[in-house]
Amino acid sequence: MRVKTRLFPFTLSLLPSRARAPTPGRLGVRAHLLVLLAYLGLALWLTWPAALSPGRYYFTGGENIFFFPTTPDAPQNIWNFWWAARALSEGRSLWFADRLYYPEGVQMALQTLNPLAVALALPVTLTAGPTAAYNLTAIVAVALTGYAGFGLARAFAPGVAGPFLAGALLTAAPFHIAKLDSGQLNFVTMQWLVLFMLAFVQMCRVEGWWGPALAALAYGAVLYTDWYWALVGAAFAAGWAGLSLIGAARPRVLLARFLAFGALSVALALPLLIAASAARGDLPREPGEMWMAYTLGYSADALGLFFPAARHPLWAVPAERFLVSVAPLSITEGSYTAAGWTLLALAVPGALWYGRTHWRLLVVALLAWLLAVGPTLHVLGHDTGLPMPYRLFQTLPLLGTARRPNLFGVITITVAAVFAALALAHLRARLAPRRFALVLAFFVALGLFELWPPARVPNALARPEVFARIAASEPGVVVDLPLEQGTDSRTLIHQLVHGQPILRGYVARPPAYPTLDHSPLPAQLAQMRVWSEDDIIALDPQALATMQCYYRLRYLVLEPAELTADQEAAVLAVAARLSGAAPEPWYTDARFRAYRLPLHTGRCAPFVFPGAGWNDREVQGELVWRWSTGRSEVYLVNPEAQPRVVMLELLAEGREEGQPLTIRHAGRPVAEVQLARPLRRYRMAVLAPPGQSRLELMTPAARDPASNREVGFAVRAVAARQGK
Repeated sequence: MRVKTRLFPFTLSLLPSRARAPTPGRLGVRAHLLVLLAYLGLALWLTWPAALSPGRYYFTGGENIFFFPTTPDAPQNIWNFWWAARALSEGRSLWFADRLYYPEGVQMALQTLNPLAVALALPVTLTAGPTAAYNLTAIVAVALTGYAGFGLARAFAPGVAGPFLAGALLTAAPFHIAKLDSGQLNFVTMQWLVLFMLAFVQMCRVEGWWGPALAALAYGAVLYTDWYWALVGAAFAAGWAGLSLIGAARPRVLLARFLAFGALSVALALPLLIAASAARGDLPREPGEMWMAYTLGYSADALGLFFPAARHPLWAVPAERFLVSVAPLSITEGSYTAAGWTLLALAVPGALWYGRTHWRLLVVALLAWLLAVGPTLHVLGHDTGLPMPYRLFQTLPLLGTARRPNLFGVITITVAAVFAALALAHLRARLAPRRFALVLAFFVALGLFELWPPARVPNALARPEVFARIAASEPGVVVDLPLEQGTDSRTLIHQLVHGQPILRGYVARPPAYPTLDHSPLPAQLAQMRVWSEDDIIALDPQALATMQCYYRLRYLVLEPAELTADQEAAVLAVAARLSGAAPEPWYTDARFRAYRLPLHTGRCAPFVFPGAGWNDREVQGELVWRWSTGRSEVYLVNPEAQPRVVMLELLAEGREEGQPLTIRHAGRPVAEVQLARPLRRYRMAVLAPPGQSRLELMTPAARDPASNREVGFAVRAVAARQGK
């Protein structure tokens, strides 16, 4: 029995529910090249006007509600290209950026580095600059995402026109273009994820040794693009693999292919896993309130797949107001996961016609969307409180720290593109060529209207003269004040000019940074606050000179318009204490004022500073002391390039006679003493590696009834001396 339905002016027949899906045919190399060229033309239009001046401007979404022209993500991604060119040309690892978070540096394996993209664009970066590399990578990513969608659609649907339109609607999907307009290049380059989905599907269909190898190679490309995409790809692979085993003719053979794919993928991932292991301390052991808020804010609404194209020139502002009103925590940039109405208008009938034949696609799309909505179900902004599968996902080791659930919705959008191609194949088989051409033209026109790209704002990276002067002068660390506040790429943009190490720097996942939290010289400058000289460590000019010999803070650059008078006065007071006199400006213009700090190269010696785990400073007359909390930190700095023995000195007093104190480094005891009740000086020899080492001072603590705080032992002074 055939069911009649009216679609536009045409009367069509729905396929019987058990009808077989059309079988795709082979396509020649020339046809593939023409398709790819057509997608490149589409990408130029979708990213316009990036191709006009790729080396001069980067383009963002404009002054609307949640896509800001000053987004920090685009400059950060441009910085990624600069860093890759610098590291690779010098034969160093991409995974460790020693120019940020000086002097500790920062592991980049868990950051938005996009290593595959920055490596492939190296010739462009070296010849035309990082901005050109950023723009050209975005254009190529949009083109290749469309082409990958075309390939995946052709794995299920025949012909060229239907899969081509499906791929075009996939890459032009509002979600994808929104990531372009917000400067998140790591999410724009999602072509490898779609290609991996194609490779994995083909591996399940066709026997042969090359199937697992190609799928693993494609997954490797995903891994070295973004770890969120790797997580999404792994979820698709797990779901598709489980569904493929249901009713498989040779399940053991199929399972062997899955195991081969897994082994090859792990082998390809080893460099990334090794680098990530070095950064594991930067991940929260248990996601805190802020992390949970991020997760909620980056969760999709239950109906978010059907939200309008938020960047359309005709209705962007009202659409964005609606989206902000329904977004969890109003974080629209993070929760926006729209597929596009044109795509869905084709995908829904395609799913109705071929859902029974391709039930695996429907199931994996549904599972992905259930993950995309995050920990609890939101419907048009209303939190139902209904727990969702993502809560179970959060209990998994490491994976629980993922805070962008809505990215799983990309699987659903990609599956929608496949069903859109199947719908067009159905129409092509049942309509006369002229009528099908009219239907196709209608959907093309509808897509062009709905997905018309917005007017974009050109942004040029600033090149202040002061930083060009620093680049031409002797090398040294730049203290660029004020530092970033939250998500800001200000000092990264300046570093693209001067190329020197900086304190902090914008990264997506800030690591622990004890230098700026606790070390007296850089912390006073960065916090723009003068510390008292009366503490358990020396803070006089001589002590600061010893620290400066290690830190090499050479250029102090102030932007007075961004500072309060008290902040500027505090910075100059610290500089005066270090220099021995009021500092004189080295460079001045209408915006910046810079000073050159003395390096005190002849004053290098070991020094210490307290870290976490100390109660507030207490003063009585000329006496100053701090109580430990029972587990306190001391950072020991060895300024030499080789390990050396350093004498750690403590002027301390226990709460009781014979109180044990254990000093640990890297989890191992390096010294143990019995604290006396009267004040006493203790000296312990410690083998200090080069640079900064964290020591833990552990002793039994007790609750002080007077102050209601945990107290371990009292310290009057802590210092480090040259060992023999």
